[in-house]
Amino acid sequence: MEKNNKGKEEVTFSADFGRLTEKDIDESSLLAEEFFQMQNKPKEIPASVENKRFILKKIPECDNIIRCNGRAIGFTFIVPCNVGIMERFLSNKITERELFDECKNKITYDNFDAIYLCSSFIKKKYRGRGLAIQGRIKSINKIIGGRKIKPILFSWPQTIEGGKSVKRTAQELGFHLKLKK
Repeated sequence: MEKNNKGKEEVTFSADFGRLTEKDIDESSLLAEEFFQMQNKPKEIPASVENKRFILKKIPECDNIIRCNGRAIGFTFIVPCNVGIMERFLSNKITERELFDECKNKITYDNFDAIYLCSSFIKKKYRGRGLAIQGRIKSINKIIGGRKIKPILFSWPQTIEGGKSVKRTAQELGFHLKLKK
């Protein structure tokens, strides 16, 4: 385990600092591509230059980079959405890529009522600590801000661990969760 100057691990979340950098996005994209291999899956959200720019400018709180003593060890990524788009995605009428494209054009922090728990990845030796859950909760709380809403969460888990993690996120927040099968 990496230690800081005092011999302790220091885990930080980019959402706590209120700013996301191009370096952060590049690091989370590399981790995502390495684990999820999106380039081979045309129906999933690509880590394209266009999408990275959109995230950096419009929804930076949604890509939460998790670091241990300054080194990227994982990330969480959420997408503000609405119930109509969510329902079409969950019923397989649109792909994940189409969901993201629609959200980019129609959804803002002021008009969402659902949140897609899109992806998370934590390096193996840091798993089992609830870091993905903490990362998602921090991002969700940031984008909700002072609004009095209780958005529906939804996800398309790719692993058993991912399914457990999104369920725990919803449970901790007290929000309803829908899963794509």
